[in-house]
Amino acid sequence: MAARGPVEEAVIAAMSVEQGVWPESVELYEPRKDAALCRSTEAYLRFCGLAHEVKSRRNAEFMSPTGNVPFLRAKEELVCDFSGITAYIESKASTVSPSHTLGGESLGFSTSQDFEVKDRASLRAYLSLVENSLYPAELYMLWWKKDWAARTRQHYGSQFSAPLNLILSYKKQWKVLKEFQQTCQALSEKLGKNRFFINDRPTELDALVFGHLHSVLTRYLPDNSLSSIIKEYKNLEDFVMTILREYFH
Repeated sequence: MAARGPVEEAVIAAMSVEQGVWPESVELYEPRKDAALCRSTEAYLRFCGLAHEVKSRRNAEFMSPTGNVPFLRAKEELVCDFSGITAYIESKASTVSPSHTLGGESLGFSTSQDFEVKDRASLRAYLSLVENSLYPAELYMLWWKKDWAARTRQHYGSQFSAPLNLILSYKKQWKVLKEFQQTCQALSEKLGKNRFFINDRPTELDALVFGHLHSVLTRYLPDNSLSSIIKEYKNLEDFVMTILREYFH
């Protein structure tokens, strides 16, 4: 995972006095369930076995104090976006006694809290990879949707004269597509024949990858320019189906 920013650090500091206690009546606000980070956050809460209620609101972005979604409401506390919410969960887990089990192994709130240094380093590295490549690939879809492609290309290449403006726009599209393919290959190799990416246990990484891949596979249909890449890696497609089957059904 990338280094914590001031928001995440503030969250951990603010919640440290209540470590080990998961609040009652926790609500997760999101604009739509198929948005990648919303799906990722919901998946991680389910991985950790933490009670919550999903609230779908069209104006969730404007309800959020930072403008980022999803956001978590726990009584008077508001925590925004995936990284902030996972940091909040980790802060709650710092002194908690094991509260649930996974595959016969006792865990606290955070499923990665007891990772060794090398595993935490691997977790952070792959989280950074996903954050820097899969999300831009979703933005890439805007380049190809008929309703948006023309205006996006015009905006990106407006400072250049024709035909350079179009050449640069298409070059940007294919760069993002190539990075998406390389990331899928790296994730597929990391996953191998395992059910999850690290220590055969669902973590923040599994949640983040699941959210993005599920979004690409379902949200942008009938466009298959990205989903066809995912389907080249059967273990990634199977991974998404495993999460859906075991945690959402």
